Amino acid sequence: MSVTARLCAPAYELGEYADPVTGLPELEDDPAASAELTAPAAGFATYRWSDAPVTELMSAAVQRTLGESGVPGGDVDLVLLATDSLPPGRAAHRDVAELLADAGLERATASTLGLMDCATATVAVGTAASLVRDGSARHVLVVSGDLADRATGGERIVAGGAAIASDGAACALVSATAAGLPVLGMAHHTSSEAGQGGGARQELAARIAAHRELFARLAAHHPVRPADVRAVLASNFARNVLDIYLSDVGYGGERLVSDNVGRIGHCLGSDPLINLADWLAGPGAADPAASGGAPGAEDPQGDRLVLLGAGISHLAAVLLAARPLPHAPEGSS
Repeated sequence: MSVTARLCAPAYELGEYADPVTGLPELEDDPAASAELTAPAAGFATYRWSDAPVTELMSAAVQRTLGESGVPGGDVDLVLLATDSLPPGRAAHRDVAELLADAGLERATASTLGLMDCATATVAVGTAASLVRDGSARHVLVVSGDLADRATGGERIVAGGAAIASDGAACALVSATAAGLPVLGMAHHTSSEAGQGGGARQELAARIAAHRELFARLAAHHPVRPADVRAVLASNFARNVLDIYLSDVGYGGERLVSDNVGRIGHCLGSDPLINLADWLAGPGAADPAASGGAPGAEDPQGDRLVLLGAGISHLAAVLLAARPLPHAPEGSS
């Protein structure tokens, strides 16, 4: 019998330094881009950066997730690292080994996922859920993290000019037994046209088409309508840009949670998990009406969340139930 995979205890760690985006040389040298990205409609105000290795940020997020989930590190079977910021060669093995040892993950196998840039961590969540459902693992940690110095070559204006990159890491446990949000489905899509240039109009059309295809695939695997979704927790692109893509498929407006753009910038693949952690700690998680849902709705089909990871050419979405399941006994299905 299939096990319910639950997404548990999302947590994050931001780069230890916070600076105003207006001080970035890229924006100082480009007044038009500065005006666009710092306008209220876009929302960027602060970016975070770190001079520590990415695994230090990851380690802090991992410790929080394990502590909040109540699952000992020794019970974790697999760690999926979604990052483009590990050092080259044997140094990556050393840093990951230290991360595992510090968290007490002595039984866990560690592996990396990549090639989908800012959608990779969202794909990792869906992959972890599949492994838990089919019994290959009981507890899987998804660990995301990136430093702009490594992931983007030091560039801070990214995503075709729609975002300002920050350094940060996030973690969540996908578990068969810990209390958390049931993972209901995943879809992903790669567009050969998005990110290929051809002018602003062609790029906009390609990205709109890619989002249409992604949400069509999600609905095909697990029927969901915009009315079923309380919140979309997405990559932190400029709010006005992302709202164009999501409004076209019915998920924009109040459903798009983008409060963090000004505070943290675009933490690359970690954004959806960071935004989920903050949403769960805020009023929207307790009150469906606060996030656009119907007050007093009892039908669980009408109480969903979407994690949306968006890269230049890649998109991924994970569908979650918005109401957590409590702890289940070990061995239950």
